[in-house]
Amino acid sequence: MVPQRLAGHRLLQLPPEQTPYAENIYWVFGVVLDDRAPFDAVEARARLKAKGVDTRHFFWPMHEQPVFRKRGWFANEHCPNAERIARRGFYLPSGVAMMEAEVDASALALLGILA
Repeated sequence: MVPQRLAGHRLLQLPPEQTPYAENIYWVFGVVLDDRAPFDAVEARARLKAKGVDTRHFFWPMHEQPVFRKRGWFANEHCPNAERIARRGFYLPSGVAMMEAEVDASALALLGILA
């Protein structure tokens, strides 16, 4: 499982394994780059793509969605936490059909770009 492969890395925030009310089923596996990482999620995703690892961007904050901006909604709204996560976070490959070797490859590629 990816959490053990990436646990404790100083430049990564991983999803919690559990909370007081739920256990994570990891239907997606999102990571957030620490502010000390020398690049954002766009650059991280490009670097991972160059290593053969496809990723997905996080959902963009509601107040920055083009459809809502076009309607004039959320004008002058700022949500620093949502904005930071959107710009520093992304999803690694995940799924029940992934083989251990694929999980290892994704984790090693991420660790490699953070080295």
